[in-house]
Amino acid sequence: MRKKYNNTIIAAFVLIFLTGAYVLYSRHKSSEPAKTETKTEEKLLTLASSHILSFTLAPRGGVAVTCAKAGGEWAITAPKHLPADSTAVTSLLDTLTSATLSEVIEENPKSLKDYGLDSPAETLKIETDSKPGQFEIKLGDETPTGSSLYAQLGGSPRVVTLAAYLKTSLVKSLFDLRDKRAVTLGPAQIRKIVAESKGHRLTLEKNPEGVWDLVLPPAVRADKYAVENLVDRLRDLQMQSIVADEKKEAAKYGLNSPTLRIEVSGAGGSQTLLVGKKDGDRYDAINSALDPVFTLNGEIVTDFGKDPADLRDKDLFSYSAFDVKQVSVTTPQGRRVFEKSSGKWNQTAPKTKAEPSGKVEALLDRLRELRASSFPKPGGLASFGLAKPAYQFEVHFGAGTQTESVEIGRAGDKAFARRSTDPLPCELPKNALDDIEKALKDLPQ
Repeated sequence: MRKKYNNTIIAAFVLIFLTGAYVLYSRHKSSEPAKTETKTEEKLLTLASSHILSFTLAPRGGVAVTCAKAGGEWAITAPKHLPADSTAVTSLLDTLTSATLSEVIEENPKSLKDYGLDSPAETLKIETDSKPGQFEIKLGDETPTGSSLYAQLGGSPRVVTLAAYLKTSLVKSLFDLRDKRAVTLGPAQIRKIVAESKGHRLTLEKNPEGVWDLVLPPAVRADKYAVENLVDRLRDLQMQSIVADEKKEAAKYGLNSPTLRIEVSGAGGSQTLLVGKKDGDRYDAINSALDPVFTLNGEIVTDFGKDPADLRDKDLFSYSAFDVKQVSVTTPQGRRVFEKSSGKWNQTAPKTKAEPSGKVEALLDRLRELRASSFPKPGGLASFGLAKPAYQFEVHFGAGTQTESVEIGRAGDKAFARRSTDPLPCELPKNALDDIEKALKDLPQ
């Protein structure tokens, strides 16, 4: 009995020892960094896009398109010579050189028909100045789940899968790859725009200072942002489809009596865009500098069919208040000049004295807020109270000698104003002059 008792005690100690050892071992193992299996992704094409010299996209039953690089620029060389869309080409090349394989399906398939590779949906042939010098990619059918695409690469017999979204990036038509700009003069080249539509003629021209004028006539300052928006519209204007490769049968497309005619000219030459009849929700159009008849989205007709008055600059001043160095004010009581020095404002004429800076800055704020509420029909200056204006304001600002001058007069219960560079007056909001007069009264003589 005593012997059995001793054996039990010994067994218990052994069990405790083994349990402790296991706990210590487990803690030691958990403190070691976990070992993970890493899988190296296989690239679709193992070189940088800069090494690609040309590529050909040959669709099943379609016309092959070849793009080649010459002098750093991409162009379509087949089936016809055309400028290429650099953005579209760059996107395709980036996809080619960054994409990876999803899975290897079969190393030596007995039949390619099951994968749509006996007659590929598209074959891409690539020529490079590196290794491999030539590379071929065959794209087949989508997998049953639609998440992947069967493919063969580089002449290897194996069948692999690629992510299905690559099909959209790699399968491109001639239209997808061609330069689709409807106006090929760049924004920096355009110096004059003349747009004619039914009932409207719009002429915009950059003056020698590089500022856009609206030529009514006479030339008046145009709204900078409105004009830049129109120039951007021309820059971004894209062909939506090709109707005909050559400009024949103009009357068929409504181009003998166009809905809209836009002439753009500048350092890079001149181009005339004619927008003809409506074609669904688009319009048929041609450009004098391009070969085809194409379609455009309808917004172009709306954008360039505006009333010219909508493009006049409604701001009378353009300065920033913190940038003003001097302001001259002429009223029925005489002329006063205020100058800023060391951050403080002083009156320098008719006599020199310190001025409350906040009061001068309040006047500048009221002047800067002056905006046209409407543009009346041209008439004699006297009819607008501007033959002998009651108020004249001249503001000097900026690092150079930028100057802006505005005259304001009253005619009946209305106030009118004009810039010195703008021969046509505008009407001011009802209380605008009242606010100016109040700001002047707050500046004691």
